[in-house]
Amino acid sequence: MSSNELKNIIDELSKGSFDSVASATLFALRDDCTFPDVYQITIALYGIVDSVHLQRVKRGLIAEPLQQALAFRGLASFMPFWLGRSVYTARMLNTLTSRWPIIREWLLFLGTDYVYKESIDKTMRILAKRAIVDFLGICRHDMLGDSLPIVLSSPGIVSLMFSMWDLETRDRHFSSCVQDDDIPGPPPIIRTPAILDSWMCTFSETETWNWHEIMRPFNNDGARIAATALDHLEHDLAQHPIDYDLIIWDIHLLTSLSVNNTIRIPLLMQHSMQKTAGVIATMVSQRPHCIKPRHLVAKAISYACWYIRAYVEDTDGLPWISEVLEAGLLPSLLAVEPWVKHLQDNNEEDWEPLWLLLSTIFPKYAIFRSALKVMGRSIKAINAVKAVDRPKPDGPMHKYWSTLETLVMTRLELLETDDVDEAHVDSCQSSKCNKSGAAGTFKRCAGCLHVHYCSRECQIYDWKQGGHQTYCRGIQARRAKGIMSRISTRDLRFLDRVIAYDLSSHNEQISRTAAIHAPGPAVVEIDYTCIPFRIGVGCTESLPVPDTCKCDRLMQQKWDTMVELARSSKMPGQKLLIRAFIPCGSAPKVKLQLIPIKRIIPGYDPSQDHDSAEASDTFDHLYSCAGTSFTIVDHSYPVETLRLMNKEMDALTIEGKEKNTTNAAQSA
Repeated sequence: MSSNELKNIIDELSKGSFDSVASATLFALRDDCTFPDVYQITIALYGIVDSVHLQRVKRGLIAEPLQQALAFRGLASFMPFWLGRSVYTARMLNTLTSRWPIIREWLLFLGTDYVYKESIDKTMRILAKRAIVDFLGICRHDMLGDSLPIVLSSPGIVSLMFSMWDLETRDRHFSSCVQDDDIPGPPPIIRTPAILDSWMCTFSETETWNWHEIMRPFNNDGARIAATALDHLEHDLAQHPIDYDLIIWDIHLLTSLSVNNTIRIPLLMQHSMQKTAGVIATMVSQRPHCIKPRHLVAKAISYACWYIRAYVEDTDGLPWISEVLEAGLLPSLLAVEPWVKHLQDNNEEDWEPLWLLLSTIFPKYAIFRSALKVMGRSIKAINAVKAVDRPKPDGPMHKYWSTLETLVMTRLELLETDDVDEAHVDSCQSSKCNKSGAAGTFKRCAGCLHVHYCSRECQIYDWKQGGHQTYCRGIQARRAKGIMSRISTRDLRFLDRVIAYDLSSHNEQISRTAAIHAPGPAVVEIDYTCIPFRIGVGCTESLPVPDTCKCDRLMQQKWDTMVELARSSKMPGQKLLIRAFIPCGSAPKVKLQLIPIKRIIPGYDPSQDHDSAEASDTFDHLYSCAGTSFTIVDHSYPVETLRLMNKEMDALTIEGKEKNTTNAAQSA
């Protein structure tokens, strides 16, 4: 009976029957269906998506490829089961790979002539889109193994899938979340993000990223692809009930795409940090005992933490730190503890980003007034609510939360002190001048927004002779691309206060060591990029300026200037050369200061510095790296990151050459 039934189904297929595709698919899905029968159905379905049928459709001899679209969906329904059975894998793979050239032609044809054409009936367009996505859903590493490169290297296929992904955000009728009874065939079999995430994982494992194909549907516009990725995440997070697998795919795809700087920066600028923090907030708002797929919720939280940890310190770090804090990330992270135990593989590395955020990253940025205020507000609000689930003393989060809470509360005491009598200075950056004055008395370069000059003459000299032209243009180019931002004056003033407080707190150690090197200047190096911060005391020989990056020549010049000023000072008293490394993401920043050692002695009166002669004993400079540095994820893909970086650097250089030379007056 079964053999006759199958024969009739295959006969109807050859006659162009639409219903026979459904019959063949259901037959292949039967529990008692044997592999010979499945193989016979597979060959028959491939037979109606051959070159002959394609030409007939193109010539109008077949009204529309409804049967062919259904055939692709039918194959996608039952092939994964048989591809997963090792006895039959090779044979099923051979039937696919041997026919791949014509299959590719069919898929591209369905895309260009049906999915993209608004003049075509929408039902047929949606069906064609589902046919493409469902069939390419077979083409993942867990299905095709070593045969997958044949698919991924085929011109147009990667672009085709990314264009389907983009279409889902531009017209929700095409979304894989939408189930329309008017569309022939079953609901969507697989979700587009699942396929793309799988492909991006394959690219990352081999570092063979096909960016040309990925970017082509978006006209090489990183902002468009970033907007599409975030649109998917927001849409999927708003669904009821939430499909947790979709959220996981969305976040992982977001992270993979961020390897490319032209996508990563727009993602950050479009508030990907805030939206990912929103994922964590949504996940932890549920209770573990009320949710069955607890491991999926935990995985979504873990993936979101990984994304935030990977890029929250990107570029200058501080803007994204502030963004996630303003989004309420601290209370959300505090509520993660009940979910930690629900990850299936119980791998400690899965939660490493969470521990690092609480114990290292957020505490580092408490050196900035803007970040500290938000952290303090969040912690005080948490402590004020008795019902909040605080970390258990014997739980995994307690020590990390305690580190953050202790440091923030200590720094808040500094924030609340009166700073009227504090002495802040600006220093002229011209190497022929180097004079200092009270903050606000000098003019700041309007190009880089980093350096000050006491006069127009000093600015022109530094532009032409001091190397500021190259530095300034580098800073401006990176700021224009969103990879560098400016630290606010209030943050800089608070930074001065923190440095002064820490110097005063260690004044005995500093004074004792400085006395050994008197009357020469002593060097104090403070590293705020680690928790707890490190402080070292020595002399210019024992603590020479370290290498920070390839473009640190300017910092070396400023340090040499400070050393010379300290040694040639006519004022009595030993001098301190201070070098403070500041946490600013992947773009290193160093605060350089020259001050009289008397300033760190308890009871020091800042009014003593109002003498103009005292000003000559001081120097202040904030050095910012003008280059592009690696992020944590970039280190995972060094070959690809360096290739993309060099490409971007070349582009910036070309842009600089095409522009007319800007004179010093224009930078003021």
